[in-house]
Amino acid sequence: IPERSSCSMSIGIPCAIISALFSLALTTGATRVVKGSRIEHVCGDPKLGPEKDRAYGRRIAEAALEAVETVVAEPVLFDPAELRQEGAAIAT
Repeated sequence: IPERSSCSMSIGIPCAIISALFSLALTTGATRVVKGSRIEHVCGDPKLGPEKDRAYGRRIAEAALEAVETVVAEPVLFDPAELRQEGAAIAT
């Protein structure tokens, strides 16, 4: 199955979108979408405190890295909460 990417198909570089509005990103054609936290803090949550916020942001970034390493043929939502547990990707 050939890989499809909404942001770099023409040059073959996979990419992922981290978004708090992940359902919107999926419906607009993005193939690898990483579930972000909130609109104003997509890669973290300052309410968690510095250490937990950093760990949370790192988990989101790791999910994005896993997303770009994954060959996809249709839109897929990557949930940082499920990273390397039950499988990081949830087919949509």
